[in-house]
Amino acid sequence: MERGCGMESWKGCAYTALIVFGYLVRGNKVLIVRRANDPYKGQRTVPGGRKQRDETLREALVREIEEETGCRVRSMEYAGMLHAIVEGRDMEYLSVYFISRDFDGEPRDSEEGTVEWMDIDESLTMEDMHPIYLRLVPYILKGNYPMEGAMRISADDASEYMLFGPGEHPAPEAR
Repeated sequence: MERGCGMESWKGCAYTALIVFGYLVRGNKVLIVRRANDPYKGQRTVPGGRKQRDETLREALVREIEEETGCRVRSMEYAGMLHAIVEGRDMEYLSVYFISRDFDGEPRDSEEGTVEWMDIDESLTMEDMHPIYLRLVPYILKGNYPMEGAMRISADDASEYMLFGPGEHPAPEAR
Protein backbone atom coordinates (compact mmCIF):
# COMPACT_ATOMS: atom_id res chain seq x y z
CA MET A 1 0.00 0.00 0.00
CA GLU A 2 1.37 3.39 -0.98
CA ARG A 3 1.76 5.65 2.07
CA GLY A 4 2.92 8.87 0.41
CA CYS A 5 0.59 11.82 0.13
CA GLY A 6 2.81 14.28 -1.72
CA MET A 7 1.51 16.87 -4.13
CA GLU A 8 2.46 14.67 -7.09
CA SER A 9 0.01 11.94 -6.05
CA TRP A 10 -3.13 11.81 -3.96
CA LYS A 11 -3.22 8.02 -4.11
CA GLY A 12 -3.35 6.66 -0.59
CA CYS A 13 -4.59 9.94 0.87
CA ALA A 14 -7.65 10.02 3.10
CA TYR A 15 -10.76 11.92 2.08
CA THR A 16 -12.21 13.44 5.20
CA ALA A 17 -15.70 14.74 5.95
CA LEU A 18 -15.81 17.60 8.46
CA ILE A 19 -18.57 17.55 11.05
CA VAL A 20 -19.27 20.09 13.79
CA PHE A 21 -21.04 19.62 17.13
CA GLY A 22 -21.99 22.19 19.75
CA TYR A 23 -22.55 21.82 23.46
CA LEU A 24 -24.95 24.60 24.51
CA VAL A 25 -24.73 24.91 28.28
CA ARG A 26 -26.83 26.81 30.86
CA GLY A 27 -25.66 26.24 34.40
CA ASN A 28 -25.51 22.45 34.90
CA LYS A 29 -27.73 21.69 31.89
CA VAL A 30 -26.86 20.84 28.29
CA LEU A 31 -29.15 21.12 25.27
CA ILE A 32 -29.80 17.67 23.82
CA VAL A 33 -31.43 16.68 20.51
CA ARG A 34 -33.22 13.35 20.10
CA ARG A 35 -32.48 12.65 16.43
CA ALA A 36 -35.44 12.12 14.10
CA ASN A 37 -33.25 11.14 11.13
CA ASP A 38 -30.17 9.12 10.31
CA PRO A 39 -27.44 9.13 11.30
CA TYR A 40 -28.18 8.51 14.99
CA LYS A 41 -31.96 8.26 14.48
CA GLY A 42 -33.67 7.78 17.86
CA GLN A 43 -30.53 8.60 19.82
CA ARG A 44 -29.83 11.66 21.91
CA THR A 45 -26.78 13.83 21.35
CA VAL A 46 -25.82 17.48 20.95
CA PRO A 47 -26.76 19.50 17.86
CA GLY A 48 -24.45 19.40 14.89
CA GLY A 49 -23.87 18.21 11.38
CA ARG A 50 -21.77 18.36 8.25
CA LYS A 51 -19.82 21.43 7.23
CA GLN A 52 -20.87 22.73 3.84
CA ARG A 53 -18.55 23.95 1.10
CA ASP A 54 -17.22 27.49 1.66
CA GLU A 55 -18.19 27.55 5.37
CA THR A 56 -15.74 27.90 8.20
CA LEU A 57 -16.15 25.41 11.02
CA ARG A 58 -17.62 28.12 13.25
CA GLU A 59 -20.06 29.25 10.55
CA ALA A 60 -21.15 25.64 10.10
CA LEU A 61 -21.78 25.28 13.81
CA VAL A 62 -23.84 28.48 14.02
CA ARG A 63 -25.95 27.29 11.05
CA GLU A 64 -26.43 23.75 12.37
CA ILE A 65 -27.44 24.90 15.85
CA GLU A 66 -29.88 27.44 14.49
CA GLU A 67 -31.43 24.88 12.10
CA GLU A 68 -31.76 22.20 14.78
CA THR A 69 -32.65 24.24 17.87
CA GLY A 70 -33.61 27.78 16.86
CA CYS A 71 -30.84 29.16 19.08
CA ARG A 72 -28.29 31.65 17.75
CA VAL A 73 -24.75 31.20 19.05
CA ARG A 74 -23.02 34.50 19.88
CA SER A 75 -19.68 33.09 20.98
CA MET A 76 -18.09 29.67 21.38
CA GLU A 77 -14.93 27.98 22.56
CA TYR A 78 -13.06 25.27 20.71
CA ALA A 79 -13.49 22.09 22.79
CA GLY A 80 -11.69 19.45 20.73
CA MET A 81 -11.80 17.00 17.87
CA LEU A 82 -12.38 13.32 17.22
CA HIS A 83 -10.97 11.58 14.14
CA ALA A 84 -12.96 8.51 13.06
CA ILE A 85 -11.43 5.87 10.81
CA VAL A 86 -13.80 3.22 9.51
CA GLU A 87 -12.10 0.05 8.27
CA GLY A 88 -12.64 -0.53 4.56
CA ARG A 89 -13.98 2.94 3.74
CA ASP A 90 -12.26 5.61 1.67
CA MET A 91 -13.93 8.35 3.72
CA GLU A 92 -12.76 9.31 7.19
CA TYR A 93 -14.52 11.72 9.54
CA LEU A 94 -13.24 14.58 11.63
CA SER A 95 -15.72 15.87 14.19
CA VAL A 96 -14.89 19.24 15.71
CA TYR A 97 -16.53 20.18 19.01
CA PHE A 98 -17.36 23.58 20.45
CA ILE A 99 -18.98 24.70 23.69
CA SER A 100 -21.14 27.79 24.09
CA ARG A 101 -22.67 29.46 27.10
CA ASP A 102 -23.42 32.61 25.08
CA PHE A 103 -26.43 32.22 22.78
CA ASP A 104 -29.86 33.72 22.14
CA GLY A 105 -33.28 32.19 21.72
CA GLU A 106 -35.37 29.51 23.32
CA PRO A 107 -34.84 26.02 21.96
CA ARG A 108 -37.54 24.57 19.73
CA ASP A 109 -37.99 21.23 18.00
CA SER A 110 -37.19 20.94 14.31
CA GLU A 111 -37.38 18.34 11.54
CA GLU A 112 -33.98 17.16 12.85
CA GLY A 113 -35.48 16.13 16.18
CA THR A 114 -36.83 17.15 19.56
CA VAL A 115 -34.77 19.26 21.92
CA GLU A 116 -34.60 19.33 25.70
CA TRP A 117 -32.47 20.77 28.44
CA MET A 118 -30.94 17.93 30.41
CA ASP A 119 -28.93 17.87 33.61
CA ILE A 120 -25.36 16.96 32.60
CA ASP A 121 -25.00 14.16 35.17
CA GLU A 122 -28.47 12.80 34.32
CA SER A 123 -27.54 12.72 30.61
CA LEU A 124 -24.84 10.19 31.43
CA THR A 125 -27.47 7.73 32.71
CA MET A 126 -29.80 7.79 29.69
CA GLU A 127 -29.88 4.55 27.69
CA ASP A 128 -30.49 6.29 24.36
CA MET A 129 -27.56 8.71 24.58
CA HIS A 130 -25.12 8.34 21.70
CA PRO A 131 -22.01 6.44 22.87
CA ILE A 132 -19.62 9.14 21.60
CA TYR A 133 -21.48 11.77 23.65
CA LEU A 134 -21.02 9.60 26.73
CA ARG A 135 -17.28 9.29 26.09
CA LEU A 136 -16.74 13.01 25.47
CA VAL A 137 -18.70 14.48 28.41
CA PRO A 138 -15.87 13.88 30.93
CA TYR A 139 -13.68 16.05 28.73
CA ILE A 140 -15.91 18.73 27.26
CA LEU A 141 -18.57 19.27 29.92
CA LYS A 142 -16.30 18.65 32.89
CA GLY A 143 -13.81 21.32 31.76
CA ASN A 144 -11.05 18.98 30.57
CA TYR A 145 -10.73 20.47 27.10
CA PRO A 146 -9.59 20.92 24.44
CA MET A 147 -9.61 17.18 23.98
CA GLU A 148 -8.20 15.20 21.13
CA GLY A 149 -9.25 11.77 20.10
CA ALA A 150 -9.36 9.08 17.51
CA MET A 151 -11.56 6.08 17.04
CA ARG A 152 -11.18 3.10 14.80
CA ILE A 153 -14.27 1.21 13.77
CA SER A 154 -13.63 -2.30 12.52
CA ALA A 155 -15.65 -4.13 9.86
CA ASP A 156 -17.63 -5.85 12.64
CA ASP A 157 -18.56 -2.43 14.18
CA ALA A 158 -16.26 -2.81 17.19
CA SER A 159 -14.87 0.58 18.22
CA GLU A 160 -11.49 1.42 19.70
CA TYR A 161 -11.20 4.87 21.28
CA MET A 162 -8.10 6.88 22.12
CA LEU A 163 -9.03 10.11 23.95
CA PHE A 164 -6.70 12.65 25.50
CA GLY A 165 -7.20 15.79 27.53
CA PRO A 166 -5.10 18.95 27.43
CA GLY A 167 -1.40 18.38 27.92
CA GLU A 168 -1.60 14.66 27.12
CA HIS A 169 0.51 13.93 24.05
CA PRO A 170 1.30 10.21 23.78
CA ALA A 171 2.92 9.05 20.57
CA PRO A 172 0.82 6.59 18.60
CA GLU A 173 2.04 3.05 18.12
CA ALA A 174 3.37 2.24 14.66
CA ARG A 175 0.84 0.44 12.48
